[in-house]
Amino acid sequence: KEAWDWCVKKLGINTGSNVIMPNLVEIGTGEGKSLTLAVAASVLALLGFNVNCACYSRYLSQRDYSEFEALFNVLGVQSFIVYDTFQQLSENIINERGDVRQRVRDLILPACDEKSQNMESRSMLNTHDDEKQSISNRASVLLIDEVDVFFNEQYFGEYFVLRAELKHEYVKDLTDYIWMNCSQMNCAQDAKKKSKNLKDIKSGKAYKQCKKAFNQWANIFDDEIKFMMEDIDAFNSPQYVVKDDKIGYKVGHEIFFAYDFRYKTLFAHYYEHFKNSAISEQSLNQKISMKIRCGAFSYAELPKRFDVIMGVTGTLRHLSQPELAIMKKEYGLKVHTYMPSLFGETKNKFHEQHDVQISTMERFNENLKSEILKRLNDHASPRCVFVFFEDEGKLKNFYECAEFQPFKQQTRIVTEKLSFDEIDAEIKRASQSNQITLLTKSFGRGADFYVKNGLVRNNGGPHVVQTFISLQLSEEVQIRGRTARQGGEGSYSMVLIAEELLQEFGITKEEIEQAQQNQKLYEMIKDKRKEKFADEYKHILSRLESAKNEHERGVSFLDALFNGDMKEIKEYLSTCNTHSSLSDANNFAGGWASYLPKKVRKWLNSVMK
Repeated sequence: KEAWDWCVKKLGINTGSNVIMPNLVEIGTGEGKSLTLAVAASVLALLGFNVNCACYSRYLSQRDYSEFEALFNVLGVQSFIVYDTFQQLSENIINERGDVRQRVRDLILPACDEKSQNMESRSMLNTHDDEKQSISNRASVLLIDEVDVFFNEQYFGEYFVLRAELKHEYVKDLTDYIWMNCSQMNCAQDAKKKSKNLKDIKSGKAYKQCKKAFNQWANIFDDEIKFMMEDIDAFNSPQYVVKDDKIGYKVGHEIFFAYDFRYKTLFAHYYEHFKNSAISEQSLNQKISMKIRCGAFSYAELPKRFDVIMGVTGTLRHLSQPELAIMKKEYGLKVHTYMPSLFGETKNKFHEQHDVQISTMERFNENLKSEILKRLNDHASPRCVFVFFEDEGKLKNFYECAEFQPFKQQTRIVTEKLSFDEIDAEIKRASQSNQITLLTKSFGRGADFYVKNGLVRNNGGPHVVQTFISLQLSEEVQIRGRTARQGGEGSYSMVLIAEELLQEFGITKEEIEQAQQNQKLYEMIKDKRKEKFADEYKHILSRLESAKNEHERGVSFLDALFNGDMKEIKEYLSTCNTHSSLSDANNFAGGWASYLPKKVRKWLNSVMK
């Protein structure tokens, strides 16, 4: 009963009026966020709710569900609890009345055409017997893990873009023709030359077959061909990964293979098949399709579908006022609960005046190597060191540099390219004595570095080095929290590059020298970060209204799609697939722009304009 009462209070449930208050809870890193979410989900399911636990990482989501699946089964609530990423949660909400992509495919592909590779139900206006799920009478609750991630630029103000893949023999003939005849086009060629190429395509047999078969949708096909011609010479940007006969892109902790970067992914398959033999013919054929945009939905609007929203984070007190204000205004998250540490004051050592180094680009590798070795050996026995980099490119540059060559044998690398099992194994190995581990920044959240090695635990614990400035203070706090967990010891330091500070935050050499003289270097960096974040968040908030309008158009389209309003369906599909209307980075990237670095998104926008 005491445990029940504790959970009920922390959930914000008023037992007198049976009201659940939207609530944000801060739980320190390494102090049981996953356990709290699992218990909260169980209590809410027992009270009669459907519960969705949403996380930014598929790796963490699957890990946490696996850990508590037995508990859910014992309580008999496994049918009412779902653990998903933000992307999969969006997918489920949009498709709750049925498979949107399949319905769009059924509309466009010729009915009962033996050349079509989509031989499921052909009628768009079929009964609802085949719908994915019946409407539940249970109220729904959304529990957000690391709620601050949802409210940053990767999701907030961005879209979840839905695209239907049209697979047909004529579509394959057309894409084969474009690859064979247009793949040498120069991205800088003038409009006249592009028009000539488009004219050549339209005069060919493959195009004429498509036009005849898909006559009432010919305008959409023309615009899709224009997209193909834009993407065919730029398929290797952004950088992709070839693994297990598939092509994927890095997102957070992992490589995603399920989403396409418009037609770039298709032509990457062509290239890897014909030029490198790294993709099989079967894999290529499975990827060949025409991608019809059938909705863009705002990540910011989708959570409003739930009756109650709650969230946990390790950094609630570090969120900015603009973030807290939008959480309160848009989602009613005005109740904040701060859970005291079970282990007392943190033993994470960080001296703001002495543990921040600024290095030139030229001296960075040498200085970072020296910092690693110094921290590795600053106690009686060797500790372990975790070094976090902003991206894999910077990590690999350091790992391969001449200065670090003698230490590669005792160094492990953790990036998004590893499988989940490999990630788990490397994280467990990272806490061994005399071990150096280089990681990308996405592993600064959620990765549990348990220190079982007595030499490490009794000699200062793991040391964390961060090699970049996080735009959000909450991210830095999370990275710092990979050590000194659950009452253990640990330490943290920074080795930064002066040229990057100037480029990213406008911090000049003179400002650095002045701050060092005044022993206020870290304080100055924090102030500069706060200024930049405020400016960036204004930009994020400015996108919310347009995202909301686009979302409402998408919702209206879904209503038309499931009600059989052909006039509105055709109007929406024609409008949102028009080449001239898709001029922003998110559409250019086929819905992936929200995962790109901000500089790349701005560059894409300028190019498309």
